[in-house]
Amino acid sequence: MDTASIRSLAIGFALGALSVAVPAHADVSDADAARIASAGHTLEWNWTPPGRSDRFGHGETLIHAPIEAVRRVVLDFSKYKDLPPNSIKTSRVVGHAADGSTDVYFQIGVLNDILTFWNVTRFAPLRRAADGVEIVEGRMLPGKGNIDDAALVWTMHSAGGDWTVLKFDVVLRPSLPAPQSVIDHELRESARNTVDSVRDQLQSAKGILPYTG
Repeated sequence: MDTASIRSLAIGFALGALSVAVPAHADVSDADAARIASAGHTLEWNWTPPGRSDRFGHGETLIHAPIEAVRRVVLDFSKYKDLPPNSIKTSRVVGHAADGSTDVYFQIGVLNDILTFWNVTRFAPLRRAADGVEIVEGRMLPGKGNIDDAALVWTMHSAGGDWTVLKFDVVLRPSLPAPQSVIDHELRESARNTVDSVRDQLQSAKGILPYTG
């Protein structure tokens, strides 16, 4: 075998070994997942999202479960009563629209059940953004409730492997006057409890697990 043939054969073996040793797509740590994992707990705050005028309660967590499993829980509207502890008293699907939207009747206890609010919320079909983020949004139907308005938004995306970042934003405007600080607290706590409940029912253990994405 001449020198050129030996060189070609050596290069072929080297490239073959490289193709086995290096994966086609290297894993890249998800920024949201890394931030939540670094905090070691669910994050929460109040804010006015872009394009909105109301102050929402926000919660976000990291779930050791594939996005398919998280999506199933988010879309199971009739079982929302099982999510936040002692908050949603009733959740019942009461209608479907031609565009694929779903109407859900809610009863919600606030201030340790001193007050009970109810409304019918219409959930638009799940949509996917260009970056792969999945969004499920619901808005109270006008006049269908004893509150002025309510809205909620789920946002989720895969964080690599069997990991999912789940975010939840919620606003509720009662008809009765209430200090904004009280409303902020209730919404923030509700958002945190909601994402925690989804996380803990899908994981083998409670809390934020060590992130290996």
